[in-house]
Amino acid sequence: EGIRVGTRQEIDVPLLLGPVKVVPYVLGEVAHWEEDINQQDVTRLYGQSGVRSSLTFWKTDPLVQSRLFNLNGLSHELTLEGDVFYADAEEDLSRFPLYDPLDDDAQEHFRRRFIQGAYGGMLPLRFDERFYALRTGMQGFVSAPTLEIADDLAMARFGVSQRWQTKRGLPGQERIVDWIALDVEGVLFPEPNRDNFGEELGLVDYNFRWHVGDRVAILSDGFYDFFPDGLKTVSLGTLLTRPGRTELYLGIRSIEGPISSNIVTASAKYRMSEKWIASASTSYDLGPTGNIGQTLGLTRIGESAFFHVGFNVDESRDNVGVTLAVEPRFLPSRRTTIAGVPVPPPGAMGLE
Repeated sequence: EGIRVGTRQEIDVPLLLGPVKVVPYVLGEVAHWEEDINQQDVTRLYGQSGVRSSLTFWKTDPLVQSRLFNLNGLSHELTLEGDVFYADAEEDLSRFPLYDPLDDDAQEHFRRRFIQGAYGGMLPLRFDERFYALRTGMQGFVSAPTLEIADDLAMARFGVSQRWQTKRGLPGQERIVDWIALDVEGVLFPEPNRDNFGEELGLVDYNFRWHVGDRVAILSDGFYDFFPDGLKTVSLGTLLTRPGRTELYLGIRSIEGPISSNIVTASAKYRMSEKWIASASTSYDLGPTGNIGQTLGLTRIGESAFFHVGFNVDESRDNVGVTLAVEPRFLPSRRTTIAGVPVPPPGAMGLE
């Protein structure tokens, strides 16, 4: 308890060096806590300096034509991005209590399973949410949600964002759409023993989307950490949509790390009328866990409010729940969908 106050500022200088966007920057912070984990007051100075950069180039070939792959011309756009920085803090991160939680209750409870079940009473630091936040660069955000996350760190983040685009639609009414999108990112740690539990490469992830047609897409994503028991996950699924009416998803996710699991997920969202939307989902573990749970929901779209009734079964916790919710529509909100289905703006269907 006690006073906790801090200020964090950044100065950056955007430059254009030919086709390359370069942004050198420096970031600094001064913060004070009246009580650390030992009930002692502490003041921390933190500094970070680095360079962000990006380079975009593309090629277009209108002669690429394929009825099989639904291609009418093809444009490939590629963006290379990087962020290299060095940071130094006067005090170790482990000295500070986490005043602002990083995870919600469900994640915290799940992590507690590891303490006794897998690691005999002591959770390894590689699964501590503070050090995950540090490795992902949260301390580099001026508006970071948690003041305590900052420590010595050196890292180089590199990413590649790619888009293959084509034209689809009736003759004379063609529109440009993404055919395939692939984003890949990873981080190099010059001091792996200090910053990444002995591994020079970490936090590698990808996101892949192939829009086979206007209503069918193949989706896949993955994440990899290479230290012992680090999270390794990959998913593959297909999404079928009828804009404004139906959305169906079927996929499988494989997880390796502190736990091992292969989960099949299916979900359906259906707009039954202008006033009613139904949704349902189910998850099943192909391993010993078996059934994980199901959800079922029904939403009425009113001019003045959304009315939602939901039912869920959580087999892993032997728990059954019912949800009743009323959301007034006159409150400020950016909600444009319910269960992934677009909804009209308030008043479009008249006063109710």
